[in-house]
Amino acid sequence: MNPGSLIHACLDGEISPEERERLESILRDDWEARRLYLELADLHARLLREPSVSTGRITSVAARRKTRTRPVVLAILAAAAAIVVSGAFWMSRPATEDESVSSGVAMLGETMDAVFSGDGLRAGDTLVPGRVNLESGLAQIEFFSGATLLAEGRAELEVISAWEVRCLSGRIRVRVPPAAKGFLVYSPDLKLEDLGTEFALNVRDGASDVHVFEGEVIAHTGVKAPESLTDGMSLAHGDLPVTPGSFLPLGDLAGQRLSRAESRYRDWQSWSQQVARDPGVIGYYPMERPGDDRWDRLVRNAAEPRVPSRAGGAVGVRWTEGRWPQKDALEFKRPGDRVRLNLEGTYQAITLACWVKVDSVDKKYNSLLLTDGYENGEPHWQIYEDGSLMFSIIYRPEGGERTGKWNQMYFSRPVFTAESLGRWHHLAVTYDGESGEVVQYFDGNEVGRGVSALHVPRREVVFGPCEIGNWGLPTEGHQFPVRNLNGAIDEFLIQGTACSPLEILAMYERGRPRP
Repeated sequence: MNPGSLIHACLDGEISPEERERLESILRDDWEARRLYLELADLHARLLREPSVSTGRITSVAARRKTRTRPVVLAILAAAAAIVVSGAFWMSRPATEDESVSSGVAMLGETMDAVFSGDGLRAGDTLVPGRVNLESGLAQIEFFSGATLLAEGRAELEVISAWEVRCLSGRIRVRVPPAAKGFLVYSPDLKLEDLGTEFALNVRDGASDVHVFEGEVIAHTGVKAPESLTDGMSLAHGDLPVTPGSFLPLGDLAGQRLSRAESRYRDWQSWSQQVARDPGVIGYYPMERPGDDRWDRLVRNAAEPRVPSRAGGAVGVRWTEGRWPQKDALEFKRPGDRVRLNLEGTYQAITLACWVKVDSVDKKYNSLLLTDGYENGEPHWQIYEDGSLMFSIIYRPEGGERTGKWNQMYFSRPVFTAESLGRWHHLAVTYDGESGEVVQYFDGNEVGRGVSALHVPRREVVFGPCEIGNWGLPTEGHQFPVRNLNGAIDEFLIQGTACSPLEILAMYERGRPRP
């Protein structure tokens, strides 16, 4: 193992006695290794103090509030710093961080025009025990036991556990696979014990109607002996009969979602063609796989008139599903994954915008678009380690030292949290070279605005060789050269003007996966 790997093993509490002895020997003899240890130990301590400062460990806000600094690790830092200065070295195994704990018992699956009261739930959210109030639409709940529930229209539910749910009002349909046999559904006047089946329940004014599609359900009324309901049987406590046609089959939700996705995709295609004809666009990359598989490494620039030199070259990245099943995207995972561009010209203002699904914020800087190196007028757009959006541009004065702080840096509030990872989001940033104002957007909403004290008007913006999702040529000796994105990008726009807030909102509304 190299020194870095040994240090990581030590800080994670996974180092063997032999490896510890080897690391101590290296640290005694190599000052560079001692410096690396202090840097990594500092990072480790900051992660324990604020896990949202992320190496793929962004947590929810509630979890963040409960986290406290580990005094043992801080003691290690203080002692190590003091002893390294004196030429000696001391090491102790740090306390390991507790694994995060989730109280979730189900997930919100597919939805269709679903409107929830209160919490503003979205597909993919983890559900903890408590009320779920569906105002309208369709919502599918997938319990960790394996049972699936489809709620239709106005429905009031109480998620109790992975094995229990209460329907207080509304229409639901439940499918229970063999692994979830014994799943319980409560209503105001019934307890239904599912023995591996599919059934529908309608609760109106405290009265429950049940129809079994297949399998067996045991109905407990509390008044008489439990009643077995099998294929095709119904139990009506209300005034209206229950029939198989009264409820939407579970499989139809996926079909309706696909039909809606096709409609949204066609609308986006029409809008995308308008974007491609905008004379202010420098490069527009819809991220759709070329029809000829021999050229699937070509990332097409759709901006008109076509400039062949502005097409992108895919390196390492893989084609994957985009915002809709019909749409492509590029997946970035490995340190070598990137899309190479070369954009000539100088500009007085720019807009950068993209649709991105971030799987993890696992580096200090996570690239969206970076120019090779970092020369005058070159913009850098990244996601910072705390989940905020970061835009910077540098103007080094003539004769200014390269190590000087000449870059203008702008941060948004943190937008990538545990709740927003793994979803498609629209990101945008505008820079006005005259005013110096930088405005950053997340899903059409402004999340950051500012002007650097270093700004001087009318200095040009340039790109040249640059990369989407990585950093091609890091500056020499940079401490953080690896910046590949961990996620997927679906559509990337580079424009030579600063778009207005309304224009950014329109990009989001026309491109969002769901209406």
